[in-house]
Formats: sequence, C-alpha cells, structure tokens
Amino acid sequence: MKKTILALSLTAALISCKKDDPKEFTPTDVTGTSVVRGNVNKNVITPNGAGGWTSASASRVPAEGVNVSITVNKSSLYPNSSAQGADVYTGKTDANGDYAITVKSNADGVTARITIDGYTGTLDTLVNGQTKKGLSTAFEGTNMVTTLFMGQNEQINYTFNSNVVTTNPNGIQTGTATLTGSVSISLVKETGTAPNFIYSFTNAPVEAGHKVYLRLDKDPITQAPRVYETTTDANGNYTFNFTTVNAGTAGFGQNATIWINDFAATRDTLKANNTRVPGPAGVFQRSTINENALYSNTLRNAVYVRYNTFQPN
Repeated sequence: MKKTILALSLTAALISCKKDDPKEFTPTDVTGTSVVRGNVNKNVITPNGAGGWTSASASRVPAEGVNVSITVNKSSLYPNSSAQGADVYTGKTDANGDYAITVKSNADGVTARITIDGYTGTLDTLVNGQTKKGLSTAFEGTNMVTTLFMGQNEQINYTFNSNVVTTNPNGIQTGTATLTGSVSISLVKETGTAPNFIYSFTNAPVEAGHKVYLRLDKDPITQAPRVYETTTDANGNYTFNFTTVNAGTAGFGQNATIWINDFAATRDTLKANNTRVPGPAGVFQRSTINENALYSNTLRNAVYVRYNTFQPN
C-alpha cells in the first residue's frame, strides 16, 4: 500500500512540474516590405496639325536618370517604440522612365515621403515618332506623402511639364553669374587630455561627389524657374555658373535657393589625436539657404550649406 501511495505522489509531482514549465517566448518581426514603383516622363514639342508646333502635355517621352527617394520615419515603422531617425531609400529612373524601390513597412501602414528631384534637361521635339534633342530647360520636381502597407505595392507616376522661349522679344540682355561655397557636416569633436576630455560639435567638409542644387526663380531663356545641379570636390567646395540678366531688368529678381538633400550617414567623432571614429548611424536632414540679386557678373562666394540636424536610427 505504501508503494502505491509513493508512486501516485511521484506521478502527481511530475504532472505538477510540467504544468509549471513556462512556454518558450519566440519574438516575431511585425514588419515587411512594400514596393513603390512608377513612371516619370516629360512633355515634348509636336506638330499641331496647322503648320506650327505645340508642347502640349499629351505628348510625352521618358525622363531617364531622375533621382527618386523615399523617407520613412522610424517612429512610423515602429509605432510602439522609442525609435528615432529615419530610413532613406533611393533609386533612379531607367531608359523607359520607370523606377522601383523596395522599402520596409508594417501592417498598420507607415507614412512615406516620396521625393522626385527636379533636373535640368532638354525640351525635345517628336517628329514622326523620332525624338530630337531640344533646348535646355528646367523640369521642377515634387514631394508627396503616402501610406505604405506591408505586402501591398504603390504606383506613383509623375509628369514633368516645361516650356522653352526660343526668341527674346523684349531684348533682354543676359550674362553669367557665379556662386561658390562649401558643404559641411556636423561631427563630434574631442579636445583635452585623458581623462578630462571635452566634447563639442564641429563642422567638417563632406566627401567629394556630394550633390548640391540651385533653383533660380526666373531663367532668362525659359522665363520660368530653373534647377541647376553640381557636386562637391575633395574639400567639400562647389561652384555654380549660370545664365542670368543684368541688374535692373524689369521682372527679374534673380533670387535663388541652394539646398542639399537628406543624407544617410554616421555622426563620427574627431578624436584629439586627429583620428576619426565612426559614430551612430542616422539621417542628416535637408538644409537650404537663400541668395538674392544674382545678376550678370555677380561673384557670390562663401555660401556655406551645413548638415546640422541629425536624427539617429
């Protein structure tokens, strides 16, 4: 009888132990991906059927090599966390004007800012199905906001429209202006000696090849805004040379906006021994500066554009 009671006690104890064993927790990733794709095209000049020409938007050709970027804030991707910063995804249109960019999203939907950069190109002519290069003109870009859900794709198309004035009926006198400056990025600087190091912020030049944009409010040829693009050299310096009008020309203020786009990078530390240590990853936010009265023979220098606002990932 005692042996039977002992066996029952052991069995009960084993059952009790099994009930108390906690289930193993397996974390799951609630994020997925979405694909943003679309087509970017521009208008062309075509015969109007009456012996003349028209640049109606109904006739279009692909816009190749246009920069497209998508910014998704971490707080939108992970809404119940304390995540900061943003993810920036980039792409370019191909020979057909098409692009496709894969971004990280979630089931509740993330807010995405889509930027299609403006650029300087040509307003071409279409004759019997053949595209012939035309005069230089400016195509202005756009920004838009949409919501992306994981597993669902989004179609975002954009159409550039521009007109070229081929004659100068007002006898406007044109010339060239030059604007120079530099692009820098805010880093952490270490000074002093151990263990009493002092940390502050300092601006260092960006690497060579960083894109800088200038938008002139009224180009004398197109009579419309025009966007110029250039890149920095090894010291972070840049130069714009552009066509403008003489000072005092009626209807021309010749004001410009210079900007640099969002930049995904690390905020590094410049050590006291002159070495550079990689820092946290994140996004340096777009920065702009305005310059006015850019007339013929103007030489505007020391136009500094700085990445000062940093959002860590």
